[in-house]
Amino acid sequence: MGISYLPVSDHRFKKSPFFACNDRDDTLYGLYNNRLYPINSGNDELAHYEHMRAKCCLYDVPETPLKITGKDSIAFLNKLFTRDISKIAIGRAGYAIACNHQGGIVMDGVLMRPNDHEFIYVQANGDFLNWANALIEDLDVSIRDFDSWVLQIQGPTSLEVLEAVSNISIEDFTYYSAVETEINGNSFYISRSGWTGERGFEIYSKNADFDGVELWSHLLEKGASAGLMGSDVSSMHIRRIEAGILDYGTDIDQTINPFEIGLERLVDLEKTNFIGQKALMKTNKKSIRLMGLLCEGASLTRGDKLLESGGQDIGFVSAGAWSPYLKSGVGLIRLNESKPHDYPLRVMTSSGEFDAKVIDLPFYDPKKLLAR
Repeated sequence: MGISYLPVSDHRFKKSPFFACNDRDDTLYGLYNNRLYPINSGNDELAHYEHMRAKCCLYDVPETPLKITGKDSIAFLNKLFTRDISKIAIGRAGYAIACNHQGGIVMDGVLMRPNDHEFIYVQANGDFLNWANALIEDLDVSIRDFDSWVLQIQGPTSLEVLEAVSNISIEDFTYYSAVETEINGNSFYISRSGWTGERGFEIYSKNADFDGVELWSHLLEKGASAGLMGSDVSSMHIRRIEAGILDYGTDIDQTINPFEIGLERLVDLEKTNFIGQKALMKTNKKSIRLMGLLCEGASLTRGDKLLESGGQDIGFVSAGAWSPYLKSGVGLIRLNESKPHDYPLRVMTSSGEFDAKVIDLPFYDPKKLLAR
């Protein structure tokens, strides 16, 4: 089940301030939180992937930052998320998962604490805002979409670009730092994070009142010495799979819980009651159903079926690609039941049936040394 495309009206969809920077006759768009984003702008996906791994690339991405303020912010966020939010210090960020009452994952994203009076949650695709607002009750807190737009710069030379365009010192800007800075005359939030597993950072606007095309051009100009190149998410796709980075609505959803995706470290069952806590306390905490798949014989695609040697259906590929680095097909897989590392199986692709094996995620760099 590969991705298909349809020509549709853009009447009800938002265009980013950077829309014109990627808009060409052959550009293919995706829809994410009612935001259009360039999946492929006619670029050579492999060449851009290699460039991002050697130097750095600039991306227009569709995540939606939400702003949380009020004296009960921490209590509210601890109610929403499985981790203890009070442990995220000012100037830091952390990956945060929210669950429904049955323990299924409602949303994932990066939660930033850039100053002492607000949090920013960079949510993935889905109607999380209405869910969160319904849970405020009598707490003194506000959560809102503040029309922020996001860029990512990813690759080993990316922090050279950050130093060239801001007053941030990269020696002090460690992995998952979150601060405010000025770029080209406008104030932005910045986090040392990304969707590639490479060194990188993200830029979040404080509203939509800025010239996105001018900012895009400014970044490319100042980042020229670092080899910065404009790209689209097609070159991120392979790398995010290799890094085991999950996509909400593609790899994870409300039918799977944090323990089943191997993120038990982000569930604090000892903290004050949070949504889904009772259900998660009863779940099998050792059953991981989201894993990686290596297939040397073929590239993998979303929807490819996983089969036991006897032909029994045991799961599917949620996202797949060919990894030039590993010289193998790679995929993120959803299993009906947990399987051990190196477990052999067969995968049914559009080009035939091939031998493959289950592996632990990520495919390489488990300590995230590249990103750090």
